Amino acid sequence: MSKAAALPILMYHHVSPNPGLVTVSPATFCEHMKALARAGWRTVGLDTAAAFFRGEALPAKTCIVTFDDAYLDNQVHAAPVLADFGFRAAIFAVTGWMGEGPVRDGDQETPDHRECKRRIASGDGDSVILRWSEAERLQAAGTFEFHSHTHTHIRWDKTLEDARQRESALASDLVASRSALESRLGVVSRHLCWPQGYHDDLYIATAQRLGFDHLYTTQPSINRPDSAVDRIGRFVTKEKSGAWLLRRTHLYASPWLGGLYCAMRSAG
Repeated sequence: MSKAAALPILMYHHVSPNPGLVTVSPATFCEHMKALARAGWRTVGLDTAAAFFRGEALPAKTCIVTFDDAYLDNQVHAAPVLADFGFRAAIFAVTGWMGEGPVRDGDQETPDHRECKRRIASGDGDSVILRWSEAERLQAAGTFEFHSHTHTHIRWDKTLEDARQRESALASDLVASRSALESRLGVVSRHLCWPQGYHDDLYIATAQRLGFDHLYTTQPSINRPDSAVDRIGRFVTKEKSGAWLLRRTHLYASPWLGGLYCAMRSAG
């Protein structure tokens, strides 16, 4: 068996026919997953990622598909495609945005990113965010697993000037997120994705103290078996072809070529 030298982690937010920021169309998402499947790629969950970082071997052409925020369009447009190809993905959920109610079936409205943000801010997040009942069904189907994206999605570094207050607020935020995931989905997750990708030493130390030892960023990097798990990299997907997605995935699976690419990006 050929072993993976690095683990590419793909980052999505919205899959929606309404274009905008951090969005790919349903047709493009289908093309992305089809390209991966035809090229022999397999998807795994985040516990498998943790095993990889402990040094356990993974087959070559292994990747992880992630979604941030837990938008309703992940259920409407992404879940059926993942199921068709036998793929699974991880959702980093903002647990405080998720509400109650029955599972919604059918073709629900999936607004663009700006409208989603407006509705969440106005208290109408239920119209654009997954409900707990839906998360339960998606988890039971094996299509998605759920992990923390905090409880509030608040950037405490922008909200509180005092470091002790920031630490306390962040800790409460993370404890609430973990408690919600455990009580609603039976998940005690070690995996946390930072809102907007922001993290500093205080953030990292606080998360680790509370049991989140695998911390995901919005920055691309090459995830090798010996990479630090407090800054796990992901690469942004775009409204581009399946061939483009395959090239990117292969790039981040190659420590040498991918490392050179990341170094060139960092150099500006």
